[in-house]
Amino acid sequence: MSHPYVDSSIRASLIGFPKATMELLQSRTLQKRIDTKFVLRQDRLSALLHFLKTKYAIVLTEKQPIAAYKNLYFDTDNHLFLKTHHRDKRPRYKVRIRHHCDRRMSFVEIKKKSASDRTIKKRQEVPFLKENLQGLLLFIKEHCPVISSEALRPSLRTDFNRITLVGLDVCERITIDTGLQCSNDDNNTSWEWLNGVIVEIKQEHFKPRAPAMLALRNVKATALSISKYCTAASHLLPDVNMKLYRPKMRALRRLIHDRAL
Repeated sequence: MSHPYVDSSIRASLIGFPKATMELLQSRTLQKRIDTKFVLRQDRLSALLHFLKTKYAIVLTEKQPIAAYKNLYFDTDNHLFLKTHHRDKRPRYKVRIRHHCDRRMSFVEIKKKSASDRTIKKRQEVPFLKENLQGLLLFIKEHCPVISSEALRPSLRTDFNRITLVGLDVCERITIDTGLQCSNDDNNTSWEWLNGVIVEIKQEHFKPRAPAMLALRNVKATALSISKYCTAASHLLPDVNMKLYRPKMRALRRLIHDRAL
């Protein structure tokens, strides 16, 4: 499928990456991991990919190097998950349905951030484009015990394009997200951030001198623990107090020079 907002120079930079084999992918699932996020301007992405090309393999989706993701987050009426994330409480949870548009597959996903800063993700496949939690009571109860599925309702949407890399010699996954678009069905509002890139390094244990970390330093990317859900909420949920998130948005403005933020 077509992926809007992907610059032709980025597509060109993906040529020459080795393709991830099924065996390599299975050894790099990292469902329990340490996540480190970075942000950079899109005009620096080609340079980053150049540094990564000899150390990482690219994950193809339906033979394509870029995948389109659509996400629907679920939360309580009083935004319990958003507020615990905003206040950086642990453990905390996210519940979402993610549509892998190119593969025509959908999953309900539950992410837990533990007190030790580890991310634990559980997912279950659901019919493609399903957007409710019917029939998922036991799955949610097992992996998100703080709330019942009946208390959850659709909250915000986030769509983006993703490049996924896996380490050839290191147990790492890298996700590179561009073209972020967010929307709120309740009040028919939307917001987009098209010239920024969110890079996430997923490791078994934090390794600051891993090849990807050094490459990000070379292109002057900035480590910044941002959340797509919180970023969307700061623009699309005016009734929710997001003042603790404002310093991150100011940091993004300075880094990316983007008035849309």
